[in-house]
Amino acid sequence: MASPVPLLVVDDHPGNRSALRAILSSPDYRIVEAASGAEALLRLLQEDFAVLLLDVVMPDMSGFDLAAAVKERERTATVPIVFLTAEATDADLAHRAYEVGAADYLITPLAPDMVRAKVAVFAQLFQEKQRNEEQAALLLEAQRNESEFRLIDLRLANERRYRSLAEAIPHIVWTARPDGTVDYFNQRWFEYTRLSVEHAAGSWLGIVHADDSAKCLTEWENAVRSGEMFQTECRLRRGCDGVFRWHLCRAVPERSPTGQIVSWVGTFTDIEDQKRVQAIQAEFKRTLDAEPDSVIFFDPTSWHILYVNHGASVLLGYARDELLRMAPADFMVDHDAAGLLQLLAPLLDGSQPHILLETQFRRKDPSAGPIDVSVQFICIGPDRIVSIARDITERKHTQLERELLYRQAVDAVHARDEFLSVASHELRTPLSALQLQIQTLLQPPRRLPQAPLSPEQLKPKLEMANRQVERLTRLIGELMDVSRITAGRLRLEFEEIDLCAVVRDVVGRLGEEAARANSSIEVRTTMPVVGMWDRSRIEQVVTNLLSNAFKFGGGKPIEISVENGGFTGRLVVADHGIGIAPEDVERIFHRYEQAISSRAFGGLGLGLYIARQLIEAHGGTIRVESQPGAGSTFTIDLPKGATTLNEGGTWREEALSRH
Repeated sequence: MASPVPLLVVDDHPGNRSALRAILSSPDYRIVEAASGAEALLRLLQEDFAVLLLDVVMPDMSGFDLAAAVKERERTATVPIVFLTAEATDADLAHRAYEVGAADYLITPLAPDMVRAKVAVFAQLFQEKQRNEEQAALLLEAQRNESEFRLIDLRLANERRYRSLAEAIPHIVWTARPDGTVDYFNQRWFEYTRLSVEHAAGSWLGIVHADDSAKCLTEWENAVRSGEMFQTECRLRRGCDGVFRWHLCRAVPERSPTGQIVSWVGTFTDIEDQKRVQAIQAEFKRTLDAEPDSVIFFDPTSWHILYVNHGASVLLGYARDELLRMAPADFMVDHDAAGLLQLLAPLLDGSQPHILLETQFRRKDPSAGPIDVSVQFICIGPDRIVSIARDITERKHTQLERELLYRQAVDAVHARDEFLSVASHELRTPLSALQLQIQTLLQPPRRLPQAPLSPEQLKPKLEMANRQVERLTRLIGELMDVSRITAGRLRLEFEEIDLCAVVRDVVGRLGEEAARANSSIEVRTTMPVVGMWDRSRIEQVVTNLLSNAFKFGGGKPIEISVENGGFTGRLVVADHGIGIAPEDVERIFHRYEQAISSRAFGGLGLGLYIARQLIEAHGGTIRVESQPGAGSTFTIDLPKGATTLNEGGTWREEALSRH
């Protein structure tokens, strides 16, 4: 009974060695294991092996380095090497493997039947080699005693055994002469192609797909010319149905002791199913890359990231190779490794099918700040977790803006209600006074029911009624101005006017109101300040500023000055009243706003708002400087040119709508 064929398995992972040992477990094999390149070299020096099953990635000495060392030693140079790799589509890896003398490479996860089939070939070749070596020794002895005929007969027997071995292999096997002419196909070839021996003689290129034929021919001719190993992928037509299936074609030269090529040995391996799997994987990856959300696969035990799509790279700002060296906790703001393990515990123990949470991711660029994400974790196996994350930063901002708008709407409703209450009071006050005066005029004195009122008696009552009418007219005018400003329908009539004259006219008209406020007005003007302005609107602005000064600075002097600034005219109104708190400075120019409650001082809270809109409509600016208890100073700068005129001398309505 033949002794078991020795096989050498080299892998630094015990689990991988155990897997191969289980696959190849057979009385026909004796499996020797090595956990490193150094240990493998020692084993190779101690005995011969039928095949070396070698892991590509190992510490200290990689599979490629070990293969190079094996091929450099004469004793081990002929040992077939089969690389084990997980990189199914890496052509550079395969090319490098064959450069260092590999006979084949297997892709993990391993297909047990394929592994056993390939190892069986090398085991039979090893046994044949041993028998050949034994027979060669006999032949050397027979040379002294036997004729040349016996030697030829032995060689023919060896050839027959070689052909028998080729027939037993499930792959297509062929041989060619040194010039590349095919001189043998095994039975698998004829079963696949359904060709006769006459039609198959000489070449295998006749059944190659037209799109692959030129490439295969060129590469085969180059290999024959250079003597290097030939390998390509091509589609071969199946004879039973005419379907083309992908095959991996390999051919290695057989050399004489002097190094001369004596023949080529080639194989075709059907890789159609593998190609389809690769195509499905590629399509799946393209689909994931087209998904804008972040998709990340990671190992929940080691926390290593196994796969990231393009969306994850865009979301986090890292390149894919950078993310593959990270763990999820590296970019999760709220969870470290322990916290993430606790979070995913219900997922790992099967109590929950998925986990959804909102958290934050840390981007590569620290200046960008964290982003809000919605993450769903799904368990797809004992060692695979997929996380699907979506950027919800904009949604969060929208939600905050919506909440802000809601608060603003509530505030606006409250302000509207407050304004309606104030407006009702303000409008009712002059109406009540006016009604009282009219009733007084309509009812004669009780003592002299027939005696009419004298002019001296009528005048103060009519003056009081007139003031109430003016006040009511001003309030209604303010409301109408606000309506026009909001609708963009306020029009300005520009003309050349003197700002100093306007100020003096307004001050003259407001003398009685200043007296009632117990305030003196000091006007400071020098030369005329002339510009293209709307006289009535500038008068309205001055009136509103002085009325504001009377209201909040009554009892103290008021200064108003006009200055010439070259291309601008400047108007300054200063009072010495209660002043304005810094936080209220901007607010007083808004609609219905006053620094102090309108119920305490009266008014609709529209005067300064209208003044600002009118000044900005003229292309000017208005600002205030104030401190509580120290009075307020309003400064207006008006450009002298009529830059906002339409044809016909009217102000462009759309300009006001922008303010």
